[in-house]
Amino acid sequence: MEQSINQFEYLFNKAVELGVEEAKIIDTNTVSVAEWVRWKCQYGCPFYDKDSLHPPLAPSAEETKKVLKEYDKAILLNGTNGPQLSKQAVRIEHEAYSMGFCKAFALLSLPFGNNPS
Repeated sequence: MEQSINQFEYLFNKAVELGVEEAKIIDTNTVSVAEWVRWKCQYGCPFYDKDSLHPPLAPSAEETKKVLKEYDKAILLNGTNGPQLSKQAVRIEHEAYSMGFCKAFALLSLPFGNNPS
């Protein structure tokens, strides 16, 4: 299924319906991926080396840059309740996949050092 702005608007509206505090359709080439983030995690984050969401098990900056080049658009979600926002992102990912976006993928990020519970 070819991506259309109407499909992204539908997913944007779905995010709002699910209670996401902020959502925005963006071009993936506007996403900044920085190498320093891994170091910040390595030197001070209590979750370093704990699971696949945190370095060194999480994808590197270079891997992330390569994957982002395979996408044109994304829906950026923002909220203060990290665990709830993660659930909302995964629900939107499933919705996008059911619409024919076979590469739909929720990439999650929480603020440095936050307790996931």
